[in-house]
Parts: sequence; structure tokens; C-alpha cells
Amino acid sequence: MRSQIKCVLLMFLLSISITACSTNKSSLNLNNYSRSSGNKISDTSVPTITSSAHITPSESKPENNKSLAMEAYKIVLQNKIEFYSIETKKKVYLNDFLTNNEIYGTTSKINHFAVLDMDGDKIPEVVLGLTVDENPNFVEVLHYMNGEVYGYFFGNDQLSDLKTDGTFRWLSGGLTYNGYGKLRFQTNSCEIDNLAYHESSATDESFTTFAIAYYINNKLVTIDSYKAFVKEEDAKRDVTWYEFSQENISTVTSKTR
Repeated sequence: MRSQIKCVLLMFLLSISITACSTNKSSLNLNNYSRSSGNKISDTSVPTITSSAHITPSESKPENNKSLAMEAYKIVLQNKIEFYSIETKKKVYLNDFLTNNEIYGTTSKINHFAVLDMDGDKIPEVVLGLTVDENPNFVEVLHYMNGEVYGYFFGNDQLSDLKTDGTFRWLSGGLTYNGYGKLRFQTNSCEIDNLAYHESSATDESFTTFAIAYYINNKLVTIDSYKAFVKEEDAKRDVTWYEFSQENISTVTSKTR
């Protein structure tokens, strides 16, 4: 009788042990799957800025996003966090971007900067005027979107005569093709919406005679209509440029909030 009781107890303890091992194994597999899935999501997600400052966009109040944007610009300009360069497709600190410009292989410095809303979303952009050997060659536009700071690179002729409403003049091919536009930002590119432009085309095979066509909102117009548009554009208030310094950065970004 005693031997039968011992046998029953032994079988009961063995059953508990097997059940516990099975439960632990299931838990381990679930944890491994979670870690594996997390890595996969991270590999395909949009690059994010890592910083000790936590910048989270607010969907309910646009003024909160504006305040967060200005704080983000400030610490990017102070070289404390990275921004995402659209051209190089990677995150970079501002000083590294200036001293090791991978786009044209040049070293540049910031001559001045402006703060204005360039795309009409009520959140300002920061426009950096870059010089190479003291010549104004390039422009870097910082744009805040989805809790990130993105950088968009332009030649100086692509974005000139900047106005407070975000409109500007662009040139391509000298006097033969140029006009006025406004920027439209995306996470992987930036497009220029043409407000008005004119272009020249040859009227004979010898390319000695040219005709000029004028467009406003992509519609063909007369030269007088185009001149009226240009006169109105030139009358707009120019953007205010500030000398680039840490003091000006703190002052301007605080006032713009």
C-alpha cells in the first residue's frame, strides 16, 4: 500500500514539473518573437532624432507644435542633436554637415539665418545662408515635421529674394528660364510650386531667334500681366536676416514662439 502511495506521489510531482517546463518554454518563445519583431519594425521605420530632449508633436494645438519646432531648431543650431538631411539620407550634426558637406565636397559656414513660415502651415522654418570662401553659394532650409527636423539643400540661385510670406525667386539657365515659387515639403523631398515663370525657346534651327513665353499659375499670359505680377512680388516685404550667433539663435527662436 505504501509503495502504491509513493508511486502516485512521484507521478504527480513529475506531471507538475513537465507542465512548468512547458509554460517556461512558451514564454521564452514569445519573448524572442517580440524582440525579433521589434528589430524588424525599427529597420523599416523613418529615421528619428535621438536626444536627451524629448520632442513630441501635439495634434490638438498648432501653437504647441510651433513652440516644439522652435525648441527643436534651437538645439539643432546649437549642435546638440542631429537633423535628418534629405540629400545625404542620414542624420547628421550641423557642424559635421558644414565641415564635411557630402553633396559638393566643400566646407561651408553659416553667414546668416531667417525664421519664417515658408509653406503656410503656421509653423516656421529656419533658413540658413551658407557661404563657401566668403561667397553665398548655398541655402539649407530646416523644416519641422512629425516631431523631426529635416534639412533641405538648395543652390543660392534656387532660392533668392526671399519674402516674408515664403515666396522667392528661382533661376535656372540664367535669364532663359526663371520665375517665382513657394516650397512644399515632404519627408523625402521638397518641391517648388511655380507661381509664375517665363522661358525662352528658339524659333529657328540656327538658334538665333528666340521667343519668350510667360506663365502665371501654369497658364499662358501676356507680358504685361507677367510684369504686373513681378511688380507685386517685388513690393512684398523682404525677410529679416540675422547674423548667425548663439545669442541671436536664443533670442529669435524665443520671440517666434
